[in-house]
Amino acid sequence: MAARFPLRIRLTGARYYTIVSNDRMKPHPNTRARILDVAEDLFAEQGFDRVSVRDITRRARVNLAAINYHFGGKEDLIAAVFERRVVPMNKARLSALAQAEQSANESPRLEDILEAFIRPTVQCSFGTARGGKAFSKLFGRCLSEPNPEIETLLKRQFEPLMKRLDGALMKALPHLSRSEIFWCMKFTFGALHHWLLTRDRFLPAWLEEVDAEAQIQKLISFAAAGFRAA
Repeated sequence: MAARFPLRIRLTGARYYTIVSNDRMKPHPNTRARILDVAEDLFAEQGFDRVSVRDITRRARVNLAAINYHFGGKEDLIAAVFERRVVPMNKARLSALAQAEQSANESPRLEDILEAFIRPTVQCSFGTARGGKAFSKLFGRCLSEPNPEIETLLKRQFEPLMKRLDGALMKALPHLSRSEIFWCMKFTFGALHHWLLTRDRFLPAWLEEVDAEAQIQKLISFAAAGFRAA
């Protein structure tokens, strides 16, 4: 019968060292993702301050050692929750913006710049089986429950994107000042995040169903009209 704990013997000098290899001692590859899923849900439901590490371990069915192993503590776990969603989304935005700039003769069209910013967000919300709605609520909590540490984290994540967007918008709309572009983008952020929080709520019974692509185009048209009216 195979041994439950395979042994490997290593000889060093005149001494033998027994190394015990037990697969059950290794962290399960899905544990980190499960902790992130649970933390994201709890933070979205209750807020960052109300949720303890013990709440997360209880719902995720892991021990405190698993949190420490994968994240180190609550603050690092919060950062990982945001980075899991924000980093790939902003990479997709930067990639789309680069493509728009490369395909343009002089400067990209306003609608193409706004699409590079809006489309990855909408697709993330529609395309994620479980996390899109929870993360939308979580982002809403950042706006309603300010937290300096989280604001610093998000600023670091968004600064490269905003720098690139500002440059592209100033080329596409040279008659607008940097200040005017800032306010237009701020209101565009507001419209986008309001949609994220309420996209399946407060809808009148007479409203026809609108798919993700149609909503992307509506958001782009709305934002572009605001820029052109500035």
